[in-house]
Amino acid sequence: MMTLSPNQELVVKSELDKNIQVLASAGSGKTRVLTERVRYILEQTKKDRVIALTFTNKAAEEMVERLSDSEEAVSRTWISTIHSLSQSIIEQYGHTIGLPSELNIYDRDKDRMEIFLQSLRDDGINIDDYLDVSDSREHRNRQTIMQKYMDAFSTIKREFLTEDEALIKFAGQERIWKIYQDYQSALLNSGGIDYDDILFYGHQLLLNYDWISNIYRTKYKHVCVDEAQDLNRAQYEFIKVFCGQSIKSLLMVGDPNQMIYGFNSSSSDFLCDEFIRDFKPLKFELKENYRSTKSIINVANKLKPNSQEEHSAALVGGVTFNALEDEYVEAQLITSQIKFLLEMKTHAEIEGDISLDHMVVIARNRFVFSALEEKLSNENIKYFLKKGERLAEPNSLFGKVLDYGLRVKLTPKDWVDGKKLCKLLKISPPNNWGEEKQLYNWSINIDSNSDVQFPELQSTLLKELEELDNEEPKIRKFVAKFDEKLKALASISINDKEKLELEMSISELNDFKELWLRFKKKGIGDSLKAFRNAMALGQITESMNNTGITLSTVHTMKGLEKDIVFLMGMCEGVFPDYRANSNSEISEERNSAFVAVTRAKRWLYISHPEKRTMPWGDVKWQQVSRFVKEMQ
Repeated sequence: MMTLSPNQELVVKSELDKNIQVLASAGSGKTRVLTERVRYILEQTKKDRVIALTFTNKAAEEMVERLSDSEEAVSRTWISTIHSLSQSIIEQYGHTIGLPSELNIYDRDKDRMEIFLQSLRDDGINIDDYLDVSDSREHRNRQTIMQKYMDAFSTIKREFLTEDEALIKFAGQERIWKIYQDYQSALLNSGGIDYDDILFYGHQLLLNYDWISNIYRTKYKHVCVDEAQDLNRAQYEFIKVFCGQSIKSLLMVGDPNQMIYGFNSSSSDFLCDEFIRDFKPLKFELKENYRSTKSIINVANKLKPNSQEEHSAALVGGVTFNALEDEYVEAQLITSQIKFLLEMKTHAEIEGDISLDHMVVIARNRFVFSALEEKLSNENIKYFLKKGERLAEPNSLFGKVLDYGLRVKLTPKDWVDGKKLCKLLKISPPNNWGEEKQLYNWSINIDSNSDVQFPELQSTLLKELEELDNEEPKIRKFVAKFDEKLKALASISINDKEKLELEMSISELNDFKELWLRFKKKGIGDSLKAFRNAMALGQITESMNNTGITLSTVHTMKGLEKDIVFLMGMCEGVFPDYRANSNSEISEERNSAFVAVTRAKRWLYISHPEKRTMPWGDVKWQQVSRFVKEMQ
């Protein structure tokens, strides 16, 4: 067992048959406490199994790594995200509620939108004429209206709204429930569900079928939940029904000051109020920050008074505030400071040599980085923009055919990706989706005389996808074959456009191979279906080939830390966001600022421009963020 503070040890060694609430501030070692609690349970019991639930796959991987020295952890723990757990339940028992066995997860927003639009067409609404308007401003307004419907569908699912509750929440939209039900039907008719459905259907299975929930409750006696301040209604109710009356050992760890996912219907009320009411847990609080220096703890406490306590061995560290003329001067200052730190090479407060890996630049949104990205490029300083766990869409034709083709192979009724594939290959879509050997039939219809790039290559790709065994696909052989074909084409191509296309194709084929190898290494499964679901759930999409200084929004940096943090663009309207008007919205923005500050272990540089160039060309004077004023 790792060395624990007295307060941490109280949590870890609490009674095994008790529910526990731990309010753990930033840097207080909550992940250590959760991990060591799992280890303690395994050591104190002979057979008890534990489920540990996280919000990100990276957090799950970190917990697995920390427990890698425990042989018992391999056989007696299940560490995953809440969505991954629910998806596994759906895969096993979804047929019980009529879900198709060939189930596609529509993880891309534009695919969900296309299904929504088709549901309106099926209901006799001429949505295409409605969206086909020449005035650009009106076109954007109408697209916004459609997106609001999509957001409403997500809210209905995340908050488990009934028809009556939905009509109250979306007052004035009398048809919202009918439109929502039509969207749900269209999803299932296309052989799929969307990301929010994963918890919705998983909860239904556990709630309505005791024999299913009892399988899990009999096998697992303990549940631990990380980052519980970010639970929304669907996640909380899923955990609640999973535990039922049988599981008496539910640990929830979180920090209300770090609740920053309100847009996802998250609320710290589930950790702080409903968990207390429903489970009557023992209560613990961890405030001592073991991560950050005294200077950083000081400014964090100005944002959130009395939230942090200094560790006796805390270093001094440093916090610097800068007001700059504009965003270009701000970018220049940050770049110069990066170069200065690299030239410094070492410092007593930084472990090892100072490198770009020790640094991150954080902003409220990614648009703040524009001037900095340009400056970093000009100075030949490597950087990458940290993204979420969702996979980016391929760029090459080959990559798109591979992606869409795999989806259609696994879900033949998937007309959304099927139509995109047919359009790319300039072939007529079928009248009926789901026919036998669908990909093979399309492959022989690709016209070698059309302007499709490398038609024979795309035709062969569809044939080989069709031939892949669903349960035990020989992916390495598949990749090797197309790697050879692509390189052979590149060796004889004289067209620059074709060479660029082939270069991207080879790169995306290698990415596909890396995803498969990571999937196999993690032991998630063996089948193509399990592989595709792992991609949709972000289980195997860790950053590839990311080198240089990290540029990250607050939300994508959550749960991570760096020695040196630059917090830029700290203006009113940017941080806090201009859309935050209510007290609860401003409170969440304050939480975001607190999260940003406490990502820093040693040094923190906070800056803001006094004027900014707007996207339409105007220069606008800026007010310094209220959060900066509080921290100074």
